[in-house]
Amino acid sequence: MDRRSFVKIGAAGLVGAMEAEPKSGSAGKDNPGEAPQRPQNQPSGRVPRVLFHCHCFPPNEQRFPRDSKTGLFPGSPEHLAVFSRSLGFDYATAISPFEVPQGRCTSRIDSPGDGLAWLEKQAAEHRERILLFASLNPQLPESPERLVKAREKGFKGVKFHPPICRFSIDAERDGAFYSILNKYRMPLLIHTGVFSSGEPWPLEEYHPLKIDRLATRFPDIPIIVAHGGGRAFCREILGFLQSHDNAYLDLTHSLDKKYTWHVPPGDMEAFFLHLGPSRIIYGVDYPWYSEDDFKRDLAHFGKLGLGEPELALLLGGTFLHILEEAAE
Repeated sequence: MDRRSFVKIGAAGLVGAMEAEPKSGSAGKDNPGEAPQRPQNQPSGRVPRVLFHCHCFPPNEQRFPRDSKTGLFPGSPEHLAVFSRSLGFDYATAISPFEVPQGRCTSRIDSPGDGLAWLEKQAAEHRERILLFASLNPQLPESPERLVKAREKGFKGVKFHPPICRFSIDAERDGAFYSILNKYRMPLLIHTGVFSSGEPWPLEEYHPLKIDRLATRFPDIPIIVAHGGGRAFCREILGFLQSHDNAYLDLTHSLDKKYTWHVPPGDMEAFFLHLGPSRIIYGVDYPWYSEDDFKRDLAHFGKLGLGEPELALLLGGTFLHILEEAAE
């Protein structure tokens, strides 16, 4: 079978829609939910590219010493802006450091640090190209108010990492938090797949069925599942994605067998067969990532038979479409 058949019909149509001019009334810096505008000097007629799923955090010289080429610390918004441009991306999503994380965690800010305030300050000079995501724990009583303030300051979405931040996905208990995401249709990126760093955290607390209950109760939240659940849960994740049109797959660390969350080739083909690129986003887990990794992943997409229209969706079009929906 020609693997190009795994791509859903209509991909080129969505690419064309992404290239169109913004809707009247949707632009302007006063609208915190607006989709990002085309950067200066970007060629017209091309869908903007977004380097998705990037972590930012204070300098960690032991884990990430200064980049010899730039003199910058990997993980800083400034380094991310330079790195993403070097790969040909117009934007990058920057996730704020985890607060009070458990176990081994590089992307952290120690107590009593405010990860959102740190990222906002550090990324201030790069906001034309850096799209902010807030790492929040929905179980904390102050989180709904922090989410509202983050949106007002231009944060585009939220990242969950239950095993690092020690919480469960509970649509009933934390309804006030999820109602805000639902109201504004803000994207929610959720870690999926076994996480073995640090102290164990029960899989049932962030199992795909928990995410399914969340999506059922709050259908206007665009939920993006990172890593596709890896080998352990990729089929449960596929079932979840098939059940919810407003859910998306993030390919971060799932394409190569060296990764913990590698999705086997047959299951990866099933994702493309049943979803198509308009439901799939290419992510990287920066700064645990290199230019060689990107080249390898592009070669992988070639083996899947993806052409330029499909790549345009994976590398930015799908995610920017989500932001456009949120900006309405």
